[in-house]
Amino acid sequence: MRKQAGGLSGVDFLVIISFVAVLIIVFLSLRTAAAEEYDRYTTVKLEQGDTVLEIAEEYRTAHELSDRKFVSWVEEVNSIDANRITAGDTLIIPVEANATALGGKE
Repeated sequence: MRKQAGGLSGVDFLVIISFVAVLIIVFLSLRTAAAEEYDRYTTVKLEQGDTVLEIAEEYRTAHELSDRKFVSWVEEVNSIDANRITAGDTLIIPVEANATALGGKE
């Protein structure tokens, strides 16, 4: 195919579109896999005044992490800064869902 003056040929355009489509599919599949990896953990909906440290203390009997490691885990998995959470946010915490009955409320 001939290139148009200052433009892309049909093949170039298809290659670019295909590449972008593959990137989107890979990105979405990685996000889905990451979400499935954490399905076994408890989620907590934050209320006004909640802190990640208080949540660590509330679920103390259901996890074996130090407070620092608990907060770091929550920050990493939820892609947040623990100092910038707000009421209404839902966080995944390092407590297996079946352990919530042992150590706290859902």
